[in-house]
Amino acid sequence: MNLLLTAVLFCSAASGAQPAAVRTAEVAEADNKFGLSLFNYLATIKPQENVFISPLSIALALQMTAHGSAGATWDAMAGSMNLSGLSRTEVSAGNLKLREELVNADKQVRLDIANSLWLRAGVKLQKQFTSDCNRYYKASVTTLDFGKPQAVTTINDWVAKNTAGRIKQIVSELTPREILVLVNAIYFKGSWTKAFDPKLTAPREFHLASGSAQRRMMSREARFRYKADAAMQAVALPYGDERLNLYIFLPRENEGLSKLIAATKPDNFAELFTGFGEKKGEVVLPKFKIEYEHSLNVALKQLGMGLAFAPGADFSRMVVPPNTAAISDVLHKTFVEVNEEGTEAAAVTGVKMLATAMPRQDEKFSFVCDHPFLCAIRDDATGSILFLGAIYDPKQ
Repeated sequence: MNLLLTAVLFCSAASGAQPAAVRTAEVAEADNKFGLSLFNYLATIKPQENVFISPLSIALALQMTAHGSAGATWDAMAGSMNLSGLSRTEVSAGNLKLREELVNADKQVRLDIANSLWLRAGVKLQKQFTSDCNRYYKASVTTLDFGKPQAVTTINDWVAKNTAGRIKQIVSELTPREILVLVNAIYFKGSWTKAFDPKLTAPREFHLASGSAQRRMMSREARFRYKADAAMQAVALPYGDERLNLYIFLPRENEGLSKLIAATKPDNFAELFTGFGEKKGEVVLPKFKIEYEHSLNVALKQLGMGLAFAPGADFSRMVVPPNTAAISDVLHKTFVEVNEEGTEAAAVTGVKMLATAMPRQDEKFSFVCDHPFLCAIRDDATGSILFLGAIYDPKQ
């Protein structure tokens, strides 16, 4: 009997332990490369528009889903996520350790993670899949009557609670063919190590793709981690004890962001975050609040995950035969707000499944972020990219 499986994974980071042989750097690097590939695709299909994703969220959502796959479907999903050299247990255990490190990275930064599985009454999951989700993702299974409206309310209430109300709804309805909803949530709130003075915030001209507009800009003069070359300037703005940072990459040209994105490939992505040296200067940065959402289906198929969407997909490690399933839609939602105090961000990734048959310098710099820029929230210890954005218009 064929059934519909809906997996909504609402993503992020969490806690646990892992075999010593699995290095968190391996998993973080794979997640970052995968996230950048998706980011490059999304930035290309809608040029000159804001893009803001959570590479960590997307990777964890799909890896949790992939844990229930088998055979060629696992190979396709793992391969597209740069995980071919690791077993499914190593991937899950590696993520467990990585999430533990991120959650405990800085007591002054709030990083909340929660996972849950909501199962239609009468449907059975493979015992090993259920056990592994609980062990590696701390996700327990709750059985609901999907035929009652209260089931939708229960799931959405959990979502709102675990994202501090920034994402209030992920499920609008549960159809008769849907049997499972997996939810993973990430919520980030970090205060700058040194805040911007609100008194110095003022409207300034920001150059858009066409014309310009007045945007409220913050400013601060101090010593920053900074680097510059012929193509761009970059600055790191630390949160808390300075392990977690917001990186801003500002092209020299007003229209240079698309060129910067095109020049940044998965294999050289890590180079963006090297070569910084402490230097005195002024940073002028727009305040912004952005909400973003997009389907990742086409991008994932382009990256080699097409088999997981096909009728022949094998998720036999997730559902009990004769039930079968395949991914039908992958949706990603994010929220970010940057102001004088710091940054607040949240991400959600939904996977629906269908039934199937530099050196220090003394010269002062000026960093005026008054045109489109690239930004990333990164944990410098593990290298994990929590959020990555192309900001063409810092709307509020």
